[in-house]
Amino acid sequence: MKIVNHKNINIHYWTFGKGSPIVFLHGFLEDHTMWTSIKKELIKNYKVILIDLPCHGLTRFNGDVCTMKLMAECVHQVLREEKIINPYIFGHSMGGYVGLELLKLTPIKLTLVHSNFWADSPEKQKDRNRVIDIVKTKKSFFINEAIPNLFYRKNIKRCEKDIQQLIKKASTIPAQQIISATKGMRDRLDNLSLLKRHHINIIQGQHDPIIPENAIRNHLNGLKKDKNYYTIKNVGHMSIWEDKKQLIQVINQIIFLST
Repeated sequence: MKIVNHKNINIHYWTFGKGSPIVFLHGFLEDHTMWTSIKKELIKNYKVILIDLPCHGLTRFNGDVCTMKLMAECVHQVLREEKIINPYIFGHSMGGYVGLELLKLTPIKLTLVHSNFWADSPEKQKDRNRVIDIVKTKKSFFINEAIPNLFYRKNIKRCEKDIQQLIKKASTIPAQQIISATKGMRDRLDNLSLLKRHHINIIQGQHDPIIPENAIRNHLNGLKKDKNYYTIKNVGHMSIWEDKKQLIQVINQIIFLST
């Protein structure tokens, strides 16, 4: 484990292997350990960096709103500390939002994993506010309801052990940290313009209950970016647990095509 400071935030991160750098960014209510099994598949040929983003894992944040921009600045600080230039970045869900902000700070080869590139709609912002209100008094209730709903319903029973482990880890996050990160996602900017100017890959679950596949495809068809799009079949929002083999195949394909 290594630690680097940015704006009084002690960012905890881990490095493994040698070679071209690959940075994995976890999602909301997760931490760097979500990528452990993927890391094992890559460290023979690449330098893999795993980071606990602010409000998650060992990285704490004391402010009111933890913006995606601030999270990206923290990742950028890690890149500077490790002297990493133009890395591959794979960002899961919230980690993808962070990756989009990071792209504004430094050149990267970005892949969104079960993530999107538009701002929250007014209705979605209301949903975030409801989450904030619930977490204030019923954090455990929210976590126990939210995490299973990220999986394709047909995979829930098979992934029950993983779901319980995710719930256990998420339960260690202080309520205020969950609230700060939720506010950051709620207030994030629309980044559609980045897809017009940059080559950004997208990995999406066929049955993602959070980000419908047709919503992604509709945006990409208008941008004529369909060649950058990869579907993981028969999974929801959590392919790393629902079908790790498919996900690794796609990650390797993206890296191969980018070299």
